[in-house]
Amino acid sequence: MQSAPRIGWMALLLAMAGQAHAGHPLVSDDTGTQGTGHWQVELNTDFTHFPDPALSDWSHQFNAALTRGVAANLDLSLSVPWLWLPASGTAAQHGVGDMTVLAKWRFHDGSNGWSLALRPEITLPTGRASQQLGNGRATAALTLISTWTRGRWTWLANAGISHNDNKLGDRKQLWAASTAIAFTAGDRLTWVADIGANRAAEVGAGTERFGLLGAIFHFGQNVDLDVGWQRSLSPGPASDTPGAGLTLRW
Repeated sequence: MQSAPRIGWMALLLAMAGQAHAGHPLVSDDTGTQGTGHWQVELNTDFTHFPDPALSDWSHQFNAALTRGVAANLDLSLSVPWLWLPASGTAAQHGVGDMTVLAKWRFHDGSNGWSLALRPEITLPTGRASQQLGNGRATAALTLISTWTRGRWTWLANAGISHNDNKLGDRKQLWAASTAIAFTAGDRLTWVADIGANRAAEVGAGTERFGLLGAIFHFGQNVDLDVGWQRSLSPGPASDTPGAGLTLRW
């Protein structure tokens, strides 16, 4: 049987899957890049409540990501999470999680508003596996990203696979798929909705599903504030994840 801290860690992984790589609060990524010589910093925080008597508190993740545009259609990014994982009857586990290094290469720009990108990434074992803060081994993933824009509407679709090497006894071959819609209501506001599924890392668990609603507030072209609410849609008790983020570009 999994220990309470272990279950809490798996719930957090589900709630946070992909958010370090997409524009918060979305899980689905877009094909947009920063442009040659430009930078972006993303700071976001999410709180997850899992309805389990052994996990009556909230799990918390804070993520900081730095992105550099090395070409017009190519970004490099580094993200570092900080995790706080409570469990009833034991001390809370908290500290740095596994760091992610990724690239995003947009290889197709269609005249009809449709574009495609690839996002290869590796996760480095910077989190302590003994405290459920990391996998204990490096992992690798590859995601295909599609974006289609028509007027004020943008449609996103992602499909990815990953080799989840770990010391935790989890599955090593995983997949994830998601799709999102964004509606630009004006110069200062974008509404977003996201839905997706992934193969659970925990052996014996089935497919995990989620839904998300959020809003992004724009302060010019270089500052965004966002809020979002994510809910698990898998059978059984649902976890809830509210969150907020700040994005700066220059």
